[in-house]
Amino acid sequence: MLILFLLILPLISADNNNTSIIYIHEELPPNTLLLQSISSTNSLQWLPSSYLYRIYFNLNQNQSLYTTNQRLDREELCERNLCNCTYCVLTLNFLQTFSTNNISIRTIQIVIEDINDHAPTFKQSFIKLSIAENVPIGYEIPLESAIDNDYGLYSIQNYKLHPIINNPFRLIQTNKPVLKLMEPLDRELKSNYLLQLIADDGGSTPLSGQQKIEIIITDVNDHPPVFDRTIYQQSIPENNKINTVILQIHANDRDENENARLSYSIEDSSSTFRINEHTGELYLIKPLDYERIRSYSISITAHDHGTPQLSNYAQLIIDITDINDNSPSILITNINGSHYDSQPISLSECAPKGTSLFYIYANDEDTNENGRIRCSVNDTRLNLVYLTLNAYSLQITGSPSFDYETEQFVINIELTCKDDGHPSLSKTVLFHILLEDCNDNPPDIISSIPYNETILISYETTETPFIITQFEIEDRDLFQLNLFSYSFTVTPSLDLSLTNNGTLILRTMPLNLGSYIVNVTVADSGNLTNTISIPINIYSINETMSLRKLRMENISLVLVLSFFIIIFIASITIGICFLIGFLFQRKKKSPCLCCYSCFNIQQKSIRNSSCESMNSSNERADSLQKTTIEVLDDGVNSSNRIYQYGLKEANDLKVVNTRGIDRGDFSYSEKVERYLTHLNNGIVGIDANYSDDGVYGSSDLSSDRIQKFSIRPPSIISIPSSQQHYQDSLKRFEQLYSFVEHRQQAAFTSDSLYV
Repeated sequence: MLILFLLILPLISADNNNTSIIYIHEELPPNTLLLQSISSTNSLQWLPSSYLYRIYFNLNQNQSLYTTNQRLDREELCERNLCNCTYCVLTLNFLQTFSTNNISIRTIQIVIEDINDHAPTFKQSFIKLSIAENVPIGYEIPLESAIDNDYGLYSIQNYKLHPIINNPFRLIQTNKPVLKLMEPLDRELKSNYLLQLIADDGGSTPLSGQQKIEIIITDVNDHPPVFDRTIYQQSIPENNKINTVILQIHANDRDENENARLSYSIEDSSSTFRINEHTGELYLIKPLDYERIRSYSISITAHDHGTPQLSNYAQLIIDITDINDNSPSILITNINGSHYDSQPISLSECAPKGTSLFYIYANDEDTNENGRIRCSVNDTRLNLVYLTLNAYSLQITGSPSFDYETEQFVINIELTCKDDGHPSLSKTVLFHILLEDCNDNPPDIISSIPYNETILISYETTETPFIITQFEIEDRDLFQLNLFSYSFTVTPSLDLSLTNNGTLILRTMPLNLGSYIVNVTVADSGNLTNTISIPINIYSINETMSLRKLRMENISLVLVLSFFIIIFIASITIGICFLIGFLFQRKKKSPCLCCYSCFNIQQKSIRNSSCESMNSSNERADSLQKTTIEVLDDGVNSSNRIYQYGLKEANDLKVVNTRGIDRGDFSYSEKVERYLTHLNNGIVGIDANYSDDGVYGSSDLSSDRIQKFSIRPPSIISIPSSQQHYQDSLKRFEQLYSFVEHRQQAAFTSDSLYV
């Protein structure tokens, strides 16, 4: 046994960490050790997909793999479609569990190699063949092939024919043995031949099988039947209807009458097909199953009715094509490896993401696309995690989560597996989950006080202890026993108490009035909490009344002040309006006098000369930069006499009086303006005795100063007047002009004043 294990051990390889490949020969002795200590822990379990291999292999308590007493025959496994005849591999899947949430699939692939344990055999150990004596040289007689269950080199490799001496037949080999006539036959010389056909395989010590053949030479019918083809090949789907014609075999015979009448027969050990002996039509008489048998090889014989009877052989190969006629099969097992018995499983609503519920194995006996399977569940909270080929783990996704409070019933989960065939076939399995409650909801606090509404407590009228409010607690978790713990904080400090039944009590009044915030926290038995904030305002009734009175007095004072401010603003606005109107009226009246004097061209020549004098004086003022005063008179009526005084004032003009005091140009201009104003008032009826000393002041111009500047400019024209007052005023003004004219020879800017 040890030697055998040492021979097997080098043939073990690994594709990955979870897959091992073992190469063994068929016909191993029982209890042969194949793989020692597969897992370090006793965590390996057979997966249901590998149950059928337990008759050949045994996994002991030490996690070592042995063969059983069952004979390992590669040819038998191939015949039962447990492995491929070309490359026989048995896949053993084990569930390897490290922890509840850590599992894997351990795969061991056992490659069974062929040994030469089958000798070639013939279906019939003895056959008789009849041949007419007149058959031509080169005539061929097809013989039955031998059968060798071994594969490859260990199958049939060649045929031999004995005896060779005194034998007109020779053996030719193509894909099957054929006797070929090499010499003419003569029944009178020899009526029969006894031959031996030997088949050898390719073993190192070849095994062989033999068949005895008796060839009888007849003398009548000399033309055997001839088939259209030596090999007929046909493909039919596995769902082909029964009693339908698959194909028709046809042969010819050159003889006539009975020697040419043919009959057909077949050799079909499965009894799946039937041939019409007269027409050669081949019928299907049993259902086909691609997954069980994928091809048929049938020998067809055509014989005539001559004497002796002649026959011929042909080979018929029927290939079965797959159709999608098998729905997927689903096997569900619990985490512990036991078979799921359709009973609801318990699941906590707080189960974490990745928790496994079941192991699922799906299989489809169809091949290619028809055997490719896709599985899904109808609940997004569950997910199928791929483990290995067609093996899944059903796990919790965690999003969204299960909620016992809204799903207090059994949850029905549909698992659907369908293949990729056309049309696709599917199978659905229903299993049930019974949710269990857990503490996942904090308590809800219900207060009689509206949210964020302040509780008002009067300092004078409230007696302590005073019940502020009482809370009601609700918890959505059904298993809760309504046992809750309370705690609170208050800012600023306040003498409160909170009883076990949720009653908030003010025990004593504080020294300081004002606002307080109370935060009440409630915890359930699972330490889930919820908090509510309650604003409290402790106030005094007396202070409230004083504040109201003070507020009313402040309102009255504000109204009075607002009234006076409005009146003040209105007064300023009215004054500004009057000032703007006055300035606009003055600016409007001044041009009119000028226009009046300019447009009266029919007056006396004195006025014309005055206008000319005004123009010439303007030109002179612009050229010589001197001060000019112009007087205009209509000369018609003294009562309607109009005077115009034009004053061109020098910048920074200084007037020095007899007292030696410097006076600026503003004082000078002011005096001139006042003087001219009084003069105009005299025109409209001022008393002749009115003295203008207060207007201009004789003290400003002494007689000595006036005599120095007695020169009169040519632009000043004396205007006779009946009123001595005006003459005196004009003279005084001319003296003033002479003083200004001869005092300063500086640049001037124009600024005219009209009265």
